[in-house]
Amino acid sequence: MSQIFVIEGTAETWQEALRQTAQKLLEMKCVKPDFYASCAAREESFPTGLTASCPIAIPHTSKEYVLQQAVCVLRLEHPVKFRSMENVDLQVEVRYVMNLALQDDQEHIRIVSQIIRNLKDKHFIEAMDALDAESLSQFLNVKFLKGGNEKEWE
Repeated sequence: MSQIFVIEGTAETWQEALRQTAQKLLEMKCVKPDFYASCAAREESFPTGLTASCPIAIPHTSKEYVLQQAVCVLRLEHPVKFRSMENVDLQVEVRYVMNLALQDDQEHIRIVSQIIRNLKDKHFIEAMDALDAESLSQFLNVKFLKGGNEKEWE
């Protein structure tokens, strides 16, 4: 079973933002020490920034670096630039970094599908912005891990 950690902070670069999520996952004993380096290398080759209207990046790496399934979400005080998943020559401003540490391929597909399904809701980011960190963690747990709707977490 996966778990979600929500942290808040600032970063000047995508590398710094990614390092914060990887550090939290390492502190929680969810990943191996080289998880960050592998995520950063993958991000260089396969960028994960979404779009200007969806200010989220979804970095991850292979399951060999994962000890326990988790997602660390970093809510940034100010956006940082990630390269776009759709156009690697374009940079998009990201306010949320959702670093996936997943071992099970089916769980990976399920969680990514839930993330994408929720991001299609134009009010989803607004709801994320309005919540404090603890409530955001509960909200994302229901939305991503349990596949539910807002009513379930209130």
